[in-house]
Amino acid sequence: MASSIFRSTPLFLLFSSALSFTPCQLLGPTYPSFTLDTEDADLSAALKNLTRKFDNLMRTGNSENGPVTSNTTTVSIALFSANEGNDEDQPFFWEYHWTAPEYKKSTGQFQNVTKDSIYRMGGLTEAFTIWSLLLGEGDRIFNDPVIKYLPELTNGSTTDSLGQVQWKDVTVGQLASHMSGLPRDYCSSDLTLQWDTQKTGFPQHASFHRPCCGDSKCSQSEFIQQLAKRAPVAPSGLTPIYSNMAFQLLGYIDERITGESFEKSIQSKILKPLGLTETTIFAPKDASKGVIPVGQKASGWSAQLPGTEASTSMFTSLENLASAGKAIVNSTLLPSAQTNRWLKPATDTSNKANAVGYPFTIYHGGEYPNKSPMVDIYTILSNEGDNEGLYSSYLGMVPDMGIGYAILSADTKKHADLNTHADFMSDVLEAIQKIALKQALGNYGGKYASSGFSNTSISIEGKKNLGWGLYIEDFVSKGKNFRETLAPLLGYGHAVELSIHLYPTRLVEKTSTGSKEAFRAVFQDVTELADSGTPTCVSWMDVDKYQYADHGLDEFIFTLDTKGVVVGVEIPALDVALQKKN
Repeated sequence: MASSIFRSTPLFLLFSSALSFTPCQLLGPTYPSFTLDTEDADLSAALKNLTRKFDNLMRTGNSENGPVTSNTTTVSIALFSANEGNDEDQPFFWEYHWTAPEYKKSTGQFQNVTKDSIYRMGGLTEAFTIWSLLLGEGDRIFNDPVIKYLPELTNGSTTDSLGQVQWKDVTVGQLASHMSGLPRDYCSSDLTLQWDTQKTGFPQHASFHRPCCGDSKCSQSEFIQQLAKRAPVAPSGLTPIYSNMAFQLLGYIDERITGESFEKSIQSKILKPLGLTETTIFAPKDASKGVIPVGQKASGWSAQLPGTEASTSMFTSLENLASAGKAIVNSTLLPSAQTNRWLKPATDTSNKANAVGYPFTIYHGGEYPNKSPMVDIYTILSNEGDNEGLYSSYLGMVPDMGIGYAILSADTKKHADLNTHADFMSDVLEAIQKIALKQALGNYGGKYASSGFSNTSISIEGKKNLGWGLYIEDFVSKGKNFRETLAPLLGYGHAVELSIHLYPTRLVEKTSTGSKEAFRAVFQDVTELADSGTPTCVSWMDVDKYQYADHGLDEFIFTLDTKGVVVGVEIPALDVALQKKN
């Protein structure tokens, strides 16, 4: 389901006027990791404003981002952060809950929903399925053919690429990224099972029957046998095609590897280590905390369709979902190197604003090239699959900023569209970007100079009119304006035309006196305007392009003390260590 998250105020719009040239940062964090301080004036104001906006949205049902069905939709929303700060031990730093009037009427209950209320999260189950596989096998499993784990898929196989999936060509990673070419669902969306087709213009299929469709007694092997006969939608690896069937197979693969049920696998790998006691496969036995509009069956609360365990089965609370999102961003269970590989695109889509990951929809936020850098938001939205009832849910994560949001909802009439709710996060994300800039300048900004006779120094500040990142203003090496050395080397006419911005690489070394953090500089010509119509940002091709004595000219290593305070910077190519001046 396409999100409207960028149709209003762009995310991370920090500078209102167009820049005179196209700043081209490296893809990744714009500033070093920041401390989340909920008492910060900018963040506090943004959170209060966000609450006011939601209050107005629920009262009126309308907003600049679009309408919502506040009379029928009950919703719980949270913002979470993986950064250090005064709320770092909490699952989230802001929450909002709305209990719809029609929900209270339909249930006869008048207590309001809370962070502990349990909703069906449906399609968000897919993220837990991939998480479980990565925890057990790592992403090397993505290159394995599916038939390594489910060899029976090839029983009776043919070379008929139109009528049968060529299973030998399908990989586990293609299942995980919706690149397998498999159909969306096995049988739940087949209209012959739902309509009286005699009056609709469809041909009659009175004898139509699909084995294992809704049959709880159907074994896994029998089900796979039937799946193997389905025709593909597209060749594997060609184009993203959303598929719940793919995740059904991933659940089976997880069970084959672990030798235990999918439920036990998720419990032992994720739920128990993180203490997610309110998260379950299918509805919890105790429904006392459940958000159940219009009854258990009508709402979809009690649905337990066989084969959906790995795609749409899970239930959770807002606190648990925020904790899970925080754990993903923070690499709590996975090595950070594995998380870095997981949270990357697998393919583009026909919409240039988004890509597809494993299994996330990745929205390219910001307004590159002239207003703000591109920031990727990893999202997963429920109700992509059928039979999720009256529930909708949304998880969004911004790895480069270490933050995210979680939304759970239940409606009395139909599943809710949560895009408007998600759009309101833009104001807070903008405020957090401002906080990151302010903290970066406070800690890394200033003048650095050598203590000996080398007469080398740099000054770092924020240059609003020259883009984002940490800007090097003055740069002197051995008494010489080093810009005059760099400009002709880089092909620029004059030293004043050279823009030098520093960006964190997240390469960090712990030391006995604190730590060291590596940054890389992006050199640009400030007189070079954006390419007309097709802006080309290729700074990633120029990193480490020039070296001196085996060190990149663009490498800067900051030294921090045990409290995280910057005390100096090393420039390896110049063989110099500079001390920060107060």
